[in-house]
Amino acid sequence: MRPRPWIALLAGLVPAVATGADSRPLTEADAAAGKPLYLRECSGCHGERGDGAGPAADFVDPRPRNLTKGVFKLRTTASGQPPCTQDLLRTIERGIPGTAMPSFDFLTADERRQIAAHVLRLADLLDEPEPIPVADPGPAPPSTPEAIAHGKQLYADAGCASCHGDTGKGDGPSAGDLKDTDGRPIKARDFTQGAFRGGGDARDLYYRVATGMDGTPMPAYGDVFEKTDLWAVVAYVRSLVAPPPPAPLPQDPVAAGHAIAAKYSCRGCHVLDDGKGGDVGPDLRVSAQKLRRDWVRGFLAAPRAAGKIYPWRTYRMPGLKLAPEEVEAATHYLAVIGKRPDTPPPLPDPATFPADKVAEGKSLYVLRCAECHNLAKVIETPPVKQQGPDLINVARRMDYAWARDWILDPTKIDPKTKMVMPGITPDDVDKVRMFVWKASMEAGGNPGASPAQ
Repeated sequence: MRPRPWIALLAGLVPAVATGADSRPLTEADAAAGKPLYLRECSGCHGERGDGAGPAADFVDPRPRNLTKGVFKLRTTASGQPPCTQDLLRTIERGIPGTAMPSFDFLTADERRQIAAHVLRLADLLDEPEPIPVADPGPAPPSTPEAIAHGKQLYADAGCASCHGDTGKGDGPSAGDLKDTDGRPIKARDFTQGAFRGGGDARDLYYRVATGMDGTPMPAYGDVFEKTDLWAVVAYVRSLVAPPPPAPLPQDPVAAGHAIAAKYSCRGCHVLDDGKGGDVGPDLRVSAQKLRRDWVRGFLAAPRAAGKIYPWRTYRMPGLKLAPEEVEAATHYLAVIGKRPDTPPPLPDPATFPADKVAEGKSLYVLRCAECHNLAKVIETPPVKQQGPDLINVARRMDYAWARDWILDPTKIDPKTKMVMPGITPDDVDKVRMFVWKASMEAGGNPGASPAQ
């Protein structure tokens, strides 16, 4: 536990003011179970050690939180106090609008609890007492014109406009000088957009105003305003929300792809067509060449249904909940940058494969491919040795013609690939393809099926 000598001095004077008497409802066992989940779901941004320096960190704005400092913005506790357990659970479940952090409501409640426990352990807070939140404000009162007018006056009196601007657009005279406690520039919230980091309902905003946002210049006003004043400020801030109608996606498929990537922070994980981005996930310039449109469309609509495709990658793609038109636009973007045809590529007919070549392909697969690739129950590779995707659904995912060039010389297509095939001949490649595609199609790995791999 982080030493805090002042706790002992104050314990007799202010019992149960900063922290509760009860332990947190999460345990070391929860944290141990949460570590692999955290590594899979969170470390791409927050880093393996929780220091906010994951491989995606340089490509997202704002940068991910350094969890090890124990400073959290979104809390129901007083300024300077750690968050309640429920505060962390709420943030994990909801995500943080306006940032790269998505909602993780696709995880089970137990998985979210376990991740929260590991986060608390990274912050050295797990074995401390459960903090006491500020007094529950109860339900929000009606937002009347009088309350809004009162809140507007309080907003001006408290100097909120210096950062957020007179009309809440985040354009106050001090907005350009704001920095977090790490010295990084940050932006004042533009209230008119309606995207509030900790949630946009009245109670969420009440807690933001009352408790402030630790690690930023946003102070707490819980000791400055009465409860009725806090509600009035909330009413005024909410009255400023007037987001413009969503802009239609650009007609140009590449521009549309970039717009979607910006909205969902895809560049943090993937290299885009311009060669810029992180390597948390596959380089989209390569994926765009090999993947069938029908598989891409199904994957983007439900990425978690696909399972973990690349065993050697630590990370998993979150469920981003793209709108149908975004799925279509992203699918089209990949097809364009990969120079894929509008019509699905033809599938080979396994009935035309010579039996002797398929048999030779199986032998070659065992010798050259099974060291890294599983093929479901057809040819099993121990999990500890699996480096590439399970190929049982390759016919559903990949273009048969493209696979020939890839197997023959993968480094020519992707210099960073881990796959090597020295000494293989074009004839050998054809035999391996015949065997693998025949096994895949017989196992049901056909386009149009659900994206199980």
